[in-house]
Amino acid sequence: MATLTTRHGRRRDLPQAAKPATKVQDASGVDPNAAASASPAYIEPEIRHAMICEAAYFLAERRSFCPGHEVEDWLTAESDVDRALAASESATPRSA
Repeated sequence: MATLTTRHGRRRDLPQAAKPATKVQDASGVDPNAAASASPAYIEPEIRHAMICEAAYFLAERRSFCPGHEVEDWLTAESDVDRALAASESATPRSA
């Protein structure tokens, strides 16, 4: 499981990616979840967004919220979260 360091230096476990419970097909017979479940680090977009928001906040806090670095903080946070999720996925054994 991947971890994220909080503003107080504590490490926090990141939530595991949610997997679709059942196989669903649309009218064309294609599974709409196939692409998402096939990607190595799939996570619900809302959860990923919340993780990036929190990480960007902590990056800004380390700079004492000095304005002008919002995009840089967001992109750094996004990269950090994606890297942590990918590491979490590669550390989790896959079931067949």
